[in-house]
Amino acid sequence: MSLRSKDIVYAAVLFSVIANFILFPIMYFTSGGYHGGMPLWLLLSLVISWLIIRKKILYIVYGAGLIFQCACIVFSAYHPETVIRFDSETAVVIDVVQSLVLVSLIFGIMIKYLSHAYEKKNQELDEANASLEKANQRITLQSMYTLAKTIDAKDKYTNGHSMRVADYSKMIAQRMDFSEEEIDEIYNMAMLHDIGKIGVPDAIINKNTKLSDEEYNIIKGHPVIGYDILSEMPEMREVGAGARWHHERYDGKGYPDGLKGEDIPIQARIIGVADSYDAMTSNRSYREYLPQDVVKSEIEKGRGTQFDSKIADIMLEIIEEDTNYELREK
Repeated sequence: MSLRSKDIVYAAVLFSVIANFILFPIMYFTSGGYHGGMPLWLLLSLVISWLIIRKKILYIVYGAGLIFQCACIVFSAYHPETVIRFDSETAVVIDVVQSLVLVSLIFGIMIKYLSHAYEKKNQELDEANASLEKANQRITLQSMYTLAKTIDAKDKYTNGHSMRVADYSKMIAQRMDFSEEEIDEIYNMAMLHDIGKIGVPDAIINKNTKLSDEEYNIIKGHPVIGYDILSEMPEMREVGAGARWHHERYDGKGYPDGLKGEDIPIQARIIGVADSYDAMTSNRSYREYLPQDVVKSEIEKGRGTQFDSKIADIMLEIIEEDTNYELREK
């Protein structure tokens, strides 16, 4: 039986108990007993609800109620002093008033009960949805982490690159006017910014010598590949901007779309700075990580050309605070 069906049965039982054991004797003994207006409408409503619902519990309640009502009638016959009698006109008025008051009372109780039941049901559904959403978020984050590890595994010299870029991007975003939810979104974007490298041959990614123009063009295609991959995954479409535009430049000389300035999504501008920083502070096949002062100088040179100046300045602040040069590949 569904929750809704149970609520209806419980409400019917409550209505039956109140009608049989409270309302009937009140109306019967204050309306002249079997000499007055018998509350037959009440009995009729009970029969109708029983015919609609037809549950065993209601058979029991109605049977007990019928026995109780018969007992009331027999009792009033032997003890007529317990019955209040009025003249016919007064009795009619009392019947009408009683009916209105009691009908309002019983339906008010039923509506209140059902309202409470549905509020409880909605609360349970909200809690279940929240739990499912958290579980889905955990699965999505785990999928992102696995994808990031898969990307980095293609190149032994960039192992951990995606996670470091995500960490640096988060550091930058935390110093800007972003909510916690937006910061998490930027972190996730950064984690998957290089997912398009899945579509680039390993021989090109791991090449120790200078790339040919053809090979370089293949490498330059990885942002679009990444964007297309993420666009096919409903739970990851929102992170596609980081994959597509992290190689755009503030002066419009980047790729793949040649976006310029504020036309580049702010998340991609942040990731672009973090990505360049990690590239300079990581070991490569042809060099070791660069000294911190050289990294700082390169970021300063890129202000307003390669990088958004505001974001570059935040990265420079982070570098200044990193006196032991901890923010690099270990």
